[in-house]
Amino acid sequence: MSIMKLVYDFTFAELVIKFLETANIDCLNKISELDATEHIFNHALRFNNGISTDSKLKFITSLLTPIDKHKEFLPCIIRNIEYAKEHIANHNIVEKTALEFLPEDFSFLGSLFFTVGYDIGVAFGNNCSLNLAHPIFLKRDMSEMKYYAIHELHHAGFIVLKGFMPSFEISNRKEMACIIEYLTHLEGMGTYAALSIREREGAMNTDNDYISLQDQNLLDSLIKEYFDIYRHFKDNPNKTLREEDWQKIGIPSDIKRLWYVVGAHIARTIDYRKGRTYLTKLISQPSENFIKTFMDFEHVI
Repeated sequence: MSIMKLVYDFTFAELVIKFLETANIDCLNKISELDATEHIFNHALRFNNGISTDSKLKFITSLLTPIDKHKEFLPCIIRNIEYAKEHIANHNIVEKTALEFLPEDFSFLGSLFFTVGYDIGVAFGNNCSLNLAHPIFLKRDMSEMKYYAIHELHHAGFIVLKGFMPSFEISNRKEMACIIEYLTHLEGMGTYAALSIREREGAMNTDNDYISLQDQNLLDSLIKEYFDIYRHFKDNPNKTLREEDWQKIGIPSDIKRLWYVVGAHIARTIDYRKGRTYLTKLISQPSENFIKTFMDFEHVI
């Protein structure tokens, strides 16, 4: 496997600063041609999140205008770039931490792009990105950027090892169960990857996912709700999906963060009981095995 190291790419964010300072439209053209833009544009195309994808230039323009709306955050974006360079890129702690939760022979071959305006962070193919202007990074301790970068970078490794990303072009409950398994595995491992560094740095109470992981009563209720939803699809594989099925996964996933919190608990349980090597080897296997291993431990029926 290649010994190339992860590339930390700040070009997008630095050009955004220039655009906000000068209002020079040429900056938008330059941004639209970047690898970072290709990355988030492809993610938007795949997951159809409502942002204009007619062209990369229109996509970027929709993200970064009106300029006055974004300009008020300019000092914070500059501050966040400086933090990311010093505490993420220079120390390389993000890559080192993510690799602790991937197989021993794995190495990153892509880039971590620092962007502005798109999501909080996304992974696509072997790359990932972090939105330095997301409200969480503007309002909370800047360390959150480090923890979220670990989460997204682990996703990039996970996707490479899986060899595919799920499609929501599905028609029956069996296919939905497979998506739930994949997302629980993906988001659970990403959330768990940042847990140990949050514990060491006293940041377990700054994010709701980790607050939930410390509250056993709440966690028990989330686990029950998760498996009720999972069985709904898993036990009736041939049934055609209806609108109520989509609603069943939508609200719990968005608000209660079931894939993240229950998935991280599953990862933590497997790590404690079977060890890190066993946990990381599961990434290359069908994600059903990740869920089933936990169900066997906990005698979930």
